[in-house]
Amino acid sequence: MLARLFLLAVVIGLLAGAFLILSPRSPGWEVTADAPLVIGGYGDNFSYSGKGVRPLSGSLSFTYGPEAHTGVISASLVTTAESGTLQLGAGEALSGEIILSGRIAPTDWIVADTDIHGDTGLWGPELPRVHAILAGTGTFDLLVDGKPVYTDMVGEWSLEQALHQPDGSIRKSGLYYSPLLRDKTGFADPDRLEFDLIVHSPAADQGNNPPYTIVLHLVFTHVAIEHRPAD
Repeated sequence: MLARLFLLAVVIGLLAGAFLILSPRSPGWEVTADAPLVIGGYGDNFSYSGKGVRPLSGSLSFTYGPEAHTGVISASLVTTAESGTLQLGAGEALSGEIILSGRIAPTDWIVADTDIHGDTGLWGPELPRVHAILAGTGTFDLLVDGKPVYTDMVGEWSLEQALHQPDGSIRKSGLYYSPLLRDKTGFADPDRLEFDLIVHSPAADQGNNPPYTIVLHLVFTHVAIEHRPAD
């Protein structure tokens, strides 16, 4: 009897091991990122010269399943003495532990292996033309110190070639980017990646850039693609 139980335990163990070895990983995208920067603040959330760019403490995780066309973006941030408070809107300053909880639904727009911004017609010219490995939209909630502050914010995100220099600026050969430039190409670094995330309220404010009452622009400068779908 003991011998049979032992044999059964061995068989179960072997089957469990085979399951773990042979089970495929998630067929979707898994991305992690850290070393975040907050880009500008109310009035100018692009800060092409880098003067309004400050480092934060935090990280981001991204998962997306192409077949289900659903995903999750989670960012955890902490303001620091160097970052100061985050000026998301007129009179809207935040500090402390900030959580962005985002969801990608089947109705959201997703593109892969595509140039965006600049003169592409995909998103606006507020940023230079850049090659995106994956980009899209989502819906985000923002919490500060565990308490909901903003819900159902519009999010635009992209896993893309890096646009920002080490000083936070967007420039080439000493020329800072401007949406007014005729040539909006050549600003991206194909050897580095960034995860760019802009979340904003639906309500408009023409005194802000982009023109929404609440805007938070983040760039995560250290990016790792942990898993991606097979070609």
